[in-house]
Amino acid sequence: MESNSNDNYVLVLEDRTEVKNEKEAGKLSVVSGIDDKGNLKTTEAIAANQAAFLKFNNKDGLLKNFMTNFLKQFNNPTHFGLYKVLADNVEQGVDNLRTMLQSREKPESKQQLAEMGIPFEDYLPQQKNATAIDSEKVDWKMLNDLGLSRERLEQNGELEKMLNWQKSNLITIAVPIGDTTIYTEARLAFRTDDSGNIGLAIHPLRKEPQLDFPYMGYKFSPEEKEQLLTTGNLGKTIEVTPKNAKPFSAYVSIDPQTNEIIALRADRVNIPKEIKGVTLSDTQYKDLVEGKAVKVEGMTAKSGKSFNATLQVNAERKGIEFIFDNNRGFKERQQQTQQQGVPHKLCGLELSDKQREALDSGRTLYLKNMVDKQGQAFNAYVRMDKEQNRPRFYKWNPDKKQESGKEKVVAVAEEHKTQVAVNNQGKTNEATKNVNEPLKSGQTQPTAAQKQKQDEKKQQRRGRKM
Repeated sequence: MESNSNDNYVLVLEDRTEVKNEKEAGKLSVVSGIDDKGNLKTTEAIAANQAAFLKFNNKDGLLKNFMTNFLKQFNNPTHFGLYKVLADNVEQGVDNLRTMLQSREKPESKQQLAEMGIPFEDYLPQQKNATAIDSEKVDWKMLNDLGLSRERLEQNGELEKMLNWQKSNLITIAVPIGDTTIYTEARLAFRTDDSGNIGLAIHPLRKEPQLDFPYMGYKFSPEEKEQLLTTGNLGKTIEVTPKNAKPFSAYVSIDPQTNEIIALRADRVNIPKEIKGVTLSDTQYKDLVEGKAVKVEGMTAKSGKSFNATLQVNAERKGIEFIFDNNRGFKERQQQTQQQGVPHKLCGLELSDKQREALDSGRTLYLKNMVDKQGQAFNAYVRMDKEQNRPRFYKWNPDKKQESGKEKVVAVAEEHKTQVAVNNQGKTNEATKNVNEPLKSGQTQPTAAQKQKQDEKKQQRRGRKM
């Protein structure tokens, strides 16, 4: 991130592990980084070591990530102190700091040390609250007004995400405007207002990202627009200003599903020094914190296999994104995100190639022995939802209209009618009347070989009549 050199500062570490009395200042040194084992590195506070100093800036998120790793290293950080000193005058700044520490009980020194010091308690892990939203507190009418229902969200698997404060995937919603209803696609998320009431955030699908207009007071340059459209991430942090709020440093990305511009506060992103078994170098770590794309090799997957990937903070994902094919642009990766397709396994049931092909072509299948999240086996009709390009489950055959008092329909799609009627019900289809072998899936006409056999039988019957 570009910054004014006057804003840069270094951290001076006071090590009090060997002091003999409270009035004595500890050993002072400048933080230069963290080594491959996660240990803090420091160097003497002299101008000759300027190039080795780890520099920070008030507008970036490097300090938060550094402090997270620092506090993980020390079991008892009370023996240490960290203080900000301007980077362009380190020697004088450290001399002044030493003088203040030697008279730390004086009111004027206390005030100055408080302004220069880094309060550890601001960076200690916070106790997390329960994340799940109580579904009983949700106003389901606000969803009904959009043509949605709790049952529909449960069926397509989106409700679980939303109850855990996540966005849904794209869903078709109906927006009533006067006497007209407009159907559009959007991602939905539950949010709370100042009173704690559960509300609904709607993120509509946009044809393209709106990069020509100021975003939270920030106007993108032509180079920044190109960067966002090419990679999906801005590649640096910028200062944005929301309405009626203070400005903050943020990572910026494009939501690949909706084309919405997303900002993520830089001070809320925790970037670990070690990722998937690889300890980042100081340069990799700093670049990643600043929003740049970083190539990391030799990481270890859950399966135990080694892999390489490009890492970058992604605002929409609220964390680090793993990019496995950096040669593909954002548009190509966006298309892959939107084309989830037919899975190979569905609720524990391995699908055959024919079943996947049938679902992909829009047919409805009745699948048995699937397993739900409670471990219970169940059967259901399954059909691909073309709007969301994902499978949906039905208690009744969605290809048939259900009428009260009628017998349960057979699990047959339109293109299977002829096949089932001939193979299972003994009915006759004129085109396949004399085909003795079972019809193939969706077959309503004889194959060339079957047609030839039909013609031969007709000739034999005519010969017998003569």
